[in-house]
Order: sequence, then C-alpha cells, then structure tokens
Amino acid sequence: MSYKIKKFKDFQKEDWNKLVHKMDGNQQHFTWSRVKYFETLPNILNLSFAVFEGKACLALVVLGESRVENKMSFSFNKDHCPEPIVNLKLSPHERKKLKNNLRILIEDMARERGVKNYKLRTHPVVFKNGLPLISSEDQFYQIKWAKNFYVHNTIIIDLKNKESEIWDNFSKSHKKNIKKVEKKGLKFTILSKENSKNEISKKIENFKKTHFLTWGKQTRPNANWECMVNSIIDGEAILFTVLLNKKEISYLYCGTYKKFCYGWSQANLKEFEKEFMPRHFLEWSVIKYLKKKKYSFYEIGERYYECNFEAPLKFFSISDFKEKFGGSFYPKVFFHSEIK
Repeated sequence: MSYKIKKFKDFQKEDWNKLVHKMDGNQQHFTWSRVKYFETLPNILNLSFAVFEGKACLALVVLGESRVENKMSFSFNKDHCPEPIVNLKLSPHERKKLKNNLRILIEDMARERGVKNYKLRTHPVVFKNGLPLISSEDQFYQIKWAKNFYVHNTIIIDLKNKESEIWDNFSKSHKKNIKKVEKKGLKFTILSKENSKNEISKKIENFKKTHFLTWGKQTRPNANWECMVNSIIDGEAILFTVLLNKKEISYLYCGTYKKFCYGWSQANLKEFEKEFMPRHFLEWSVIKYLKKKKYSFYEIGERYYECNFEAPLKFFSISDFKEKFGGSFYPKVFFHSEIK
C-alpha cells in the first residue's frame, strides 16, 4: 500500500467538507461539524484521517479512541465509529480492495496504541452523486471482521410520498391527538442558519435547560451543545420549537444533510405535555415543513425493544410514539471486532 495519511486536525473545515462530497456512503456522519461533535464527547481522542493515493483522496475514516469498561477501544465513548466512506469514482472491486486495506491500517494503528477492539456502524441512508437514497448495498460488509454484531431498526418516512399518504399512515390515536392540539393555538417555529448566531445560541441554551429538566441530568457536555449551535450555523441542523403564548414548550433538534433530515434530540416542558401533547403537533409540523422544502427522507428515530436493548424504560415508550407516525423500518448495523 502506497497510501498517504492526513489527519483530520490538519484540515480546514472547507477542505475537509469538499472531500466528503467526493465520497459515497454515510456522508452525513463525516462532515466537519459532525466530527467535531464526536470529538467533544467525554474522554475521546479524535484520530480521524483522510487516505490519499497521489493527489486523489480515496477514503475518509472517522475514528475515536476511548476507554470503555477499562479497555481501550476505537469508538466514541458509547457511540460507534461510522463505517469509512470511499471515493465515488472507485469500481466495486476497487472499493472492496480499499476497505480491506483500510482495515489493515486501522488494525495496525490499534496494535500500536494498545487498542483491543473496534466498534463501528452502518446506516441505511447513503449518498450517491449528492443525492440521499436508502440502500442495503454492502451494509453488512464489515461482518467479515466482526466477533459479533447487532441490528436496530430505524424508522424513516419517505417524504416523496403525498402529504395525504403520509398522514394516512399515522395511527388513529396520533391523528386524533394532532387534530385536537391544532385547535389550541400552538405556534410552530424554525431556527436555522438564516437566524443570527446570538439568537441560535440563546435558543439552544433554552433547549439545554429544558432537556436537563426532562432527563433530570445533563446528558451531554457543554462542548456538545456548542457544536450543536455550530451545526445550525453551518446549515447542518435545524431547531424546531412549539410555542404557547410565546413560551417555548417543546423542542426538536434535527440534523440535516443534502435533503435528508434525522431526529437528534428532543425535550418538552413536562407541565404542558398532558394537556397539549406538543410533540404530536411538532412532529407533524416538521414533516410538512420538510416536504415543502423538498427533503427526500425524514428519519424519525430508532425502534428499540426491551428484549434486545438495555436502556431506560423511557426509550421504549418514545419508540412506541415514533412508530405511530408510520414510516418504514430499515436496519442500522453495529459491529464489534477484536484486535489481535
């Protein structure tokens, strides 16, 4: 292998993002803003890099080093590394050869650093020639190195369908609750890159406080919240809110990338949940907004089951809620492999 490695830290944001656009795969996890978010997770060393052959960039690797259960791991704390993405001009044979060589590079790095395992994941939404599409092509390729793997379904709404078709796929209870809430004078608002940095920072701070009240603790460090502000400024996220008499009572923070939108973080003021059910109204308003803006897909979130996932009970009730918005189930695959 005659590859040249250039570390993420040696890039400027614009130069790194230009390379992302030249790749196929889960580009949404490789943008500068997204990598900086991973980097600010607790106890993470960002080892991400680009792979060149001559002047051509062949692949991007987002790689974090963390200590999990007293073992050094290539992961982002509890989150997995996204599968490397490769140059869109490569043939299928060249892609497989490159992925095999990338594995050798990563294993060599692991042995040098005393890392014992590598955790990575794949996602059903990929980007080819700048467009989002859903594909299972090579989604399980990493199984050849995996000691074990597991799969969660994620719920994705196809926004290319008519609004009436999307509505018809909602559960009867969701339809009833949305119609009921629409009569109560709630207001839907959008915070995007069009807003000032000061306004974005202020709204995210309000969201942060509400998120703390919802979960009873701070679930992510302050640096993560700062990255969420920057993602909006960079046009890679939107904060949607619901107002009651000018008071924000519900928040939904979504990542966005090339007409693909994915739910990221949500919180409501508890005292308004029972009477106003603001998230019902919020999700429906988001779907209509995304359709108007000609987005292709909206990933409303993962569907967890108690039988195969250890998590707070709230995760499962949230999953039930999301499933009632219709959408189709697609697999997200998580691979665990040992480095020998």
